[in-house]
Amino acid sequence: MFLVILLYVLISFLSYITSHKTEVYEVRSGSLSDNMVYQGIAIRRETVVNSDYTGTINYYNKEGERIQTGGLAFSVDESGKITDYLQQDDPSFFSAEDISLFRDEAISFSRKFSHKNFANVYDFKSSAVSSAQKISNRKVLSEIPDLSSTSIHPCYASSTGEIIYAVDNCEQITFENLTVEDFNRTGYKKNQLTNGSRITAGDPAYKLITDENWSVAVHVASADEAQALVDLGYIQVRFLENQLVAWASVSSRSDEEGNYFVNLQFTNSMSAFCTDRYLDVELIASQRSGLKVPNSSITKGSFFIVPKEYVFEGVGGQKGVLLEIYTEKNEKSIQFVPAVPYSENEDSYYLDDSVLRAGEIIDRPNSSEQFTLEEQAELIGVYYINKGYPDFRQINILYQNEEYAIVEPNSLYGLQEYDYIVLFANSIKMNNYIQ
Repeated sequence: MFLVILLYVLISFLSYITSHKTEVYEVRSGSLSDNMVYQGIAIRRETVVNSDYTGTINYYNKEGERIQTGGLAFSVDESGKITDYLQQDDPSFFSAEDISLFRDEAISFSRKFSHKNFANVYDFKSSAVSSAQKISNRKVLSEIPDLSSTSIHPCYASSTGEIIYAVDNCEQITFENLTVEDFNRTGYKKNQLTNGSRITAGDPAYKLITDENWSVAVHVASADEAQALVDLGYIQVRFLENQLVAWASVSSRSDEEGNYFVNLQFTNSMSAFCTDRYLDVELIASQRSGLKVPNSSITKGSFFIVPKEYVFEGVGGQKGVLLEIYTEKNEKSIQFVPAVPYSENEDSYYLDDSVLRAGEIIDRPNSSEQFTLEEQAELIGVYYINKGYPDFRQINILYQNEEYAIVEPNSLYGLQEYDYIVLFANSIKMNNYIQ
């Protein structure tokens, strides 16, 4: 007896460890988006301003700062007075207010810093240097009483805009004259204009962006891709540099060589990217929210379409049909068969074909009318296992990508959040208890 019990335990144990375990997925709310990432080129209304003098150039504004018409943009020092003054070692040159400004910038940068975007360190360095230049140069200039009698030539902005201390020979690019070669970053050269450097009359002194309206142009693979984006009219754009999201209107064009370009036009956020020529953008073409289920959980079920008047509630409130059956003596009788509806439309229920068979006849309650089970339809759904065995639940797919689907929540015959479903629908059969 002991050996029999031991053998039974061993067989049961081996059966358990070698049997296939049903993997379960908990349904949770989520969202999916069909996004596309592109390398874009910024197109702005830019004006390069050249110097009329030769000497040492000094700037008085932070790069990217907005300057008004008539505002002091830069000065050219023929004698080197400003440079000599700046080289003096004076610890009191920056006030407590100035130092507080630098501290705030550093704290703001450290909070947003990520090792994945280490290049932002150089942007912070450039911003800090630009702030220091603005403060120091303005203080020096204020201590020179009569500019007209010196060799220092102040130069003022002729229009309002964001001031940029770099030129890249891309200032004349428009969406109409854009080419594929413009997207080649390897040949891109940016000439940074630095404070205190030597400048010759006729050389670029700074650049002015005079319009808040700007755009990002992208190169797409085909006419269909371009048209699909244009058909949206407006699209959400996420800038991968800082995760800023903005809406853009969409237009497109092609060139004689069969290249297709899409222009994303913005009416704001220009100042946030005024120093960048190339921008990586993510187009959020569509985003839907609902219950998120894996595609591997989705299956199809076959169901009989039965008029609603043939389905009624039996004892205990369970729905079913009156099925005609025949005894061994070929005597006809009527039997109530539980049949749970898995979906419905205005006139009919969808009943499980595992308890009913094609060709069987059901009777209408309190009537002599009969109905033959013939017409079937497929429903899309998942296996719901909250009760310990897989039961089909219909789903209405709102959106789907390669891995997941977003389905309608709280539908009459569907799922609710926190339901448990079978992860791999093809691994089991309906109404069998799971392991």
